Amino acid sequence: MSSKSVLEHFTVPDDFQNGNTFKGKCMHCGTLISGSYKVTSNFVTHMKRKHRDLYILHSENKEIQPTLTQCIKKSVKYSPSDPKQLEMTNALIMFIAGDLLPLSIVESEEFKNLMEKADTKYQVPSRKHLSSKLLHEKSVEIKNNLVNTLKRAESVCLTIDLWSSRQMRGFLGITGHFILDWAMKSVMICCKRFKGRHTAESIRSEYEEVVTSFEIGFKIAAIVSDNASNMVKAFSIPGFDDFKVDHESSDEEIDDVDKEIEDDQSDDLHLSDCLPKHSRCFAHTLQLVVKDGLKDCSPHLKTVITKASNIVSFVRKSIIASEILEDYKRLQAANATRWNSQLHMICSVLNVPELELDKIDCKTKLSSYERKLLSELCTILEPFDKATVLVQGEKTVTASLPIPVTLGLKHQLKLISVDYNCKMIKSLKSSVEERLFQFVEDEAYILASFLDPRFKTRWCETEQIDQCLAVVKDKLSQVPTSSEPPCDQNSPPCKRAKNDDLFSFMPAPSVERKRNPSGISVSSEMDDYLSDNCIDMSKDPLLYWHSNCQRLPRLAKLAVQYLAIPATSAPVERLFSTAGKTFRPERCRLADGTFEKLMMVKCNGKMLK
Repeated sequence: MSSKSVLEHFTVPDDFQNGNTFKGKCMHCGTLISGSYKVTSNFVTHMKRKHRDLYILHSENKEIQPTLTQCIKKSVKYSPSDPKQLEMTNALIMFIAGDLLPLSIVESEEFKNLMEKADTKYQVPSRKHLSSKLLHEKSVEIKNNLVNTLKRAESVCLTIDLWSSRQMRGFLGITGHFILDWAMKSVMICCKRFKGRHTAESIRSEYEEVVTSFEIGFKIAAIVSDNASNMVKAFSIPGFDDFKVDHESSDEEIDDVDKEIEDDQSDDLHLSDCLPKHSRCFAHTLQLVVKDGLKDCSPHLKTVITKASNIVSFVRKSIIASEILEDYKRLQAANATRWNSQLHMICSVLNVPELELDKIDCKTKLSSYERKLLSELCTILEPFDKATVLVQGEKTVTASLPIPVTLGLKHQLKLISVDYNCKMIKSLKSSVEERLFQFVEDEAYILASFLDPRFKTRWCETEQIDQCLAVVKDKLSQVPTSSEPPCDQNSPPCKRAKNDDLFSFMPAPSVERKRNPSGISVSSEMDDYLSDNCIDMSKDPLLYWHSNCQRLPRLAKLAVQYLAIPATSAPVERLFSTAGKTFRPERCRLADGTFEKLMMVKCNGKMLK
């Protein structure tokens, strides 16, 4: 770099004289450097040490001096505080955390080249700077925003559970759920390392520390969890036990619901021993019902299911067989640990006509009798599959579902007619009564079902309406009251819903209940609410309350609290699914602190948008 060209990088005072010493201001960093027009070594040294890329650019080829100024302008980088630099760095952090990419991507030459092509002025941060400063600042910003959002919520419901990674590191996961501006909000409260023994004292201590740090201890309306000692272990439909399923599984499938904390240092630990009163996960209880029923399926069914599994495996590995069946939906592989995934696989086999299956060169064949056995199994378990999917909905109202779903399953089991699996039907009926009716009697779920304008009292038998309205009236009395005029007890005759779903036992949603059908005295708000038509099952109940919150203010206040309760612990299990992907084998050395920050950005980053 010549003495003349180096001064192009410094602001030179207008009044300096040749030979005199002056202080030149670096155009790239603002540093003042002493020197003269004849003695420029200080300027050159500064460029070498602080702006080496520009120095090299000028020194590599002296023949390009005529276009040197143009090259310098193109190579000038954004300052760290430049709005564009900050904007792109923020997008980079969200990109890495959002797609669960390794932090080392910023060290990739190909990635640097990509960013150079995108914007030559952008400076890609180093991995150390990214992990130690930028990621920390972003996670703190998001947490502060989350705390402020939670302050606006009237009440918060939690799901909580324990999880262990592939590296056998224990974690405590908590998700928060609340209604804000009549929209369902779901957030990650924490997914933090949990060291030591999983004792009641240590779990409660961690829990209290978390809710205190987020300032929500006094706002918690409900907690949904499951007892660690009663976690639903992975189980298969009989016939899959000895069959090696074709895996197309992702981390999500591996790390989702199918987990169990193994704590040999804890004697039959229950989360209920550690936390305030909480509800059990409806989906896990539903799984136990299915498991009870599968214990009593016909002995021959196990062999037939294995045959169906073999057919699927053969077709998915044979190009010719796949081509023969390409006019039909692709045969679905089953996940080794999910009974409903295995059910979908069986149904996919039955969807292919028998004559078409006979065309493939597979030694395993299904007889008409065996297809009938499988068809019965699908008919029996289909309502349970629908129920499982329904209650695990994300960012939708699910608190109102356990009671109608339980009653709907009971009704569906009465309608099913089978030839070969009568014992299984009997076991399922008994298990539904024994395991699921605890939810029918739960006050929180009674309130949620009533406050859902899709249901109201549609799920109630005549003798249950008084009980339901009494529960609501008692809770409503705790909200600032107003005058309660007498009400007309007449109601129109009920029509039934279509007999094709879980809720076919209820009156059709279009039925108008002009007045309270019970003899119990209710408030004017309750009477007005019951006088409205039930909305269609496809509608969002929160939209109803958004439109009617001023007309029914006290009921709306209860709706905010009870409709936010998640029916299952699926949200925290989805959290652990994300955690499992973050802890991929190649990232097993990820530091706990970095992991927690990545999870905060990944799960709650969209709140800043």
